Amino acid sequence: MASPFLCKGGNFVPADVIPARIDAQRYEALVDRALEANFNFLRVWGGGIYEHDYFYDLCDARGILVWQEFVFACAKYPVTDEKFLADVKREATYQVRRLAHHPSLIAWCGNNEMEQGAWEWGYEHGQAFPDYALFHLVLPRLLQAEDPGRYYQPSSPFSPAGASPTSDTTGDQHPWSIGFQNNGFYGYRTMVCRFPSEGGILGPAALPTVKACVETGARRPGSFAWELHDNGIASWGDGQPYPDVMLEHWLGKSLKKMTFEDYVYWGGVVQGEGLGEYIRNFRRRMFDSAAAIFWMYNDCWPVTRSWTIVDYYLRRTPAFWPVRRAMAQCIVVVVRQGDTVKIYGVNDGPTCRGSLRYGLLALAGEYPLDRTQNVTLPSNTSIVLAEFSARQWDKLGQTTHVGFALLRDEAGREIARDRLMPAPFKDMGWPRARLQVRLRQGQAIFSSRSFVWRVCLDLDGEKPWPDNFFDVFPGVPTVLSWSPQLGKPRVLHIGNDLVRGRQDNSGG
Repeated sequence: MASPFLCKGGNFVPADVIPARIDAQRYEALVDRALEANFNFLRVWGGGIYEHDYFYDLCDARGILVWQEFVFACAKYPVTDEKFLADVKREATYQVRRLAHHPSLIAWCGNNEMEQGAWEWGYEHGQAFPDYALFHLVLPRLLQAEDPGRYYQPSSPFSPAGASPTSDTTGDQHPWSIGFQNNGFYGYRTMVCRFPSEGGILGPAALPTVKACVETGARRPGSFAWELHDNGIASWGDGQPYPDVMLEHWLGKSLKKMTFEDYVYWGGVVQGEGLGEYIRNFRRRMFDSAAAIFWMYNDCWPVTRSWTIVDYYLRRTPAFWPVRRAMAQCIVVVVRQGDTVKIYGVNDGPTCRGSLRYGLLALAGEYPLDRTQNVTLPSNTSIVLAEFSARQWDKLGQTTHVGFALLRDEAGREIARDRLMPAPFKDMGWPRARLQVRLRQGQAIFSSRSFVWRVCLDLDGEKPWPDNFFDVFPGVPTVLSWSPQLGKPRVLHIGNDLVRGRQDNSGG
């Protein structure tokens, strides 16, 4: 019997608005970036295209699983027209015969969000449900004849047995209660989705990409050229755009007062934090949840603001790095449940043994609760490794202290770390941070007596840095393998500078 596994990845959209420009090199870069981000899964979204054979060949060779949707999305299609239905059947038959031999293909799906439309968007009005039989009758029959061994579901999200497609407890989910008007992504911590296959947080492209969208004389957020390349969500709602409100909620900063570099850093911090919350929550629930798949992985044209971790020019966006850490084979997750703080260990790989250090740390540098114990983290599991009462945390203050966990292997090498913040970032009591950086025997070592939040080494997204947008715990160096080709480490930004004038970075 095959072992269960948790699907980790993102939604794959067309790699260019002009499909003829998508060449082998672009496909290779995108699949390799997915592996670099620790993905094992890509959902080929129904609002896109059937990708070129080479894409599926690459996924076969690289070990990326593919969820393939028939290209229908968010609409009502005239399947009651006999000629249109015949065209649809010919196209679907061709695509199934073309793709069915690929071992990477694990699922067919009828469409994107049209079942939800049938339940909630008024599809019973006008020409009622004109395409419902296509997904519940025609395509299942076709697949039974052409690819009978493959899983199929009529739509995404979808729930079997007559349940609402938006049910959290059955089928797959698009958890968009967070991400638009509601930007409080700490809410991800309590979501119980069974198979989240779409949901996300907006953020910036890499800095050179943002600059490429806007001519030199108009390089300010909110200019006409900026809006041309901004995400459409920025025009939703009344008054201030939702993404701008998100920045003010979390950072207390106005987009209109930021430079491009400011926005790429701070917007990247917020997006990376939000996607990290999403991924860690669903991974620590395995296998009550069996996926951590977000919207979206890649872009189809140059943008200033999007959902992605790889932009149109194949640059890593600032959120790439927190996502990569959250998707790593072995992670720890700090969770507060009522008056108890629990430390989860999540492991996709072989059994891991080592030591777990955990407790409470003060942003200023002390460890008022500091425990260490030996742990064994079995293969392909998520288990509670340790826990402690939250009462001391409440007494110490939730804006000056965070929960933490640090996992090391038996040789003392760091495997994973996590910290839990209870308050919006603007409300945290960020201390002045004096960050020391030194090179030693192929390693870059970052150390500080106080907590340092979101150390940024690069905003261009072109080099394969060992890490970026990372934290430094008080008295616990962050050690990165360092190639000479990267030159001397240069810290561009730290999050403690949210309190203006308190940044002091020193090389060494």
